[in-house]
Amino acid sequence: MARLNSTGLGRRILPSIALMMLLLLSPLAGCLGGDDEKKPSKVHVIWGADATAGSILHIMAPNSQNTTQSLDEAEFTFDFNETYSEEGDISTFWVDPGNGDPVVEVNAADMSTVTVSYDKHGIYRATLGANDSEGNSGEVEVFLRVEYELHYDNTQSTDNPYPVWFDTSPGSDEASPRRVDLMSNATNPPGWLLQPGGPSTVTWTVRNPADTEEDASTKEIADGGEDQYGWGTNDPLAGGWRMDIDVEGDQITTETFLTIEYEPLETDIPEPPVAE
Repeated sequence: MARLNSTGLGRRILPSIALMMLLLLSPLAGCLGGDDEKKPSKVHVIWGADATAGSILHIMAPNSQNTTQSLDEAEFTFDFNETYSEEGDISTFWVDPGNGDPVVEVNAADMSTVTVSYDKHGIYRATLGANDSEGNSGEVEVFLRVEYELHYDNTQSTDNPYPVWFDTSPGSDEASPRRVDLMSNATNPPGWLLQPGGPSTVTWTVRNPADTEEDASTKEIADGGEDQYGWGTNDPLAGGWRMDIDVEGDQITTETFLTIEYEPLETDIPEPPVAE
């Protein structure tokens, strides 16, 4: 009489049952895991701009001890004219500048542009958004590059020019400066009959935030002559730097120009949408 091998039969049946259960449960996996996925926004943010990189222009009052005469902030204007919603009417456009300043918001019925400005250099992660009448909102992130220019002059002859101060600390945590450069011109004004002039010995010294000397140069400038000093470094230490100008001999006037630059990390401006 033949005998059934129940052990072998079980080995054949169990994998088949497991396979069937796997096939039955597979369609449910997407449904169960989909609750955590963010649904696509009904608001489509389409933006344009003239630029996503700019520069701050800082002019110190001549002959002052680091007193600001003017500060032109880097300004960016975003155009949301092509932004639309699948459900309602667009009600507001807004921009979070990403520097801790309040969100700038405008009524979409009045205008389609939003302008933000920055008074500190850095790479900023701005958020551009729009809301519609049905409570939907959409947003996109845009990186902005803000660099820095400083002008400081001593237009009155002196043998004790004020130091030139500059801060390389960025206004955001996104990136640090790539490079800082400065150029300083010194002029020894010519003497005249009742007050003859003489030579000047000028020493420029750059000091880092730890007050350590980074670079120095000494030049002899004849009466009525001029000379200049240039310095720059990559990846400068964050903090307050200064350039001292020491003079021996005849008095001088000075002009100093400085720039702080970043890697080009800004977002490219998108191409305008093409009409269908």
